[in-house]
Amino acid sequence: MRTWADHPVRTCATHTRAHRHPVVGPLTLTDELLTLPDDPGQRVVLYHAEPGSASAAALRRLAGAGGAGPVSARPRRT
Repeated sequence: MRTWADHPVRTCATHTRAHRHPVVGPLTLTDELLTLPDDPGQRVVLYHAEPGSASAAALRRLAGAGGAGPVSARPRRT
C-alpha cells in the first residue's frame, strides 16, 4: 500500500457523458482524462461503459465489426 501513498494521481478527471453514434445510437460513456507527467502537453483519454449496460453491448457490437472494414448504418426503410 505504501506505493500508492507515494504516488498520488493528481491529473485525472472523470466525466459521464451522452454520445450519439451513427450506427449503434445513444451511448452513455464515462471518460477518464489523464495528463502524462513527463509530457504535460499530451493526454490519454479512456472511454468505458457501465458493465452490463446497453452502452456496453453497443461497444461490443462496434468492436466485433473492427476487422470487417468500416461499420455503416443499416439502410433505412422507405
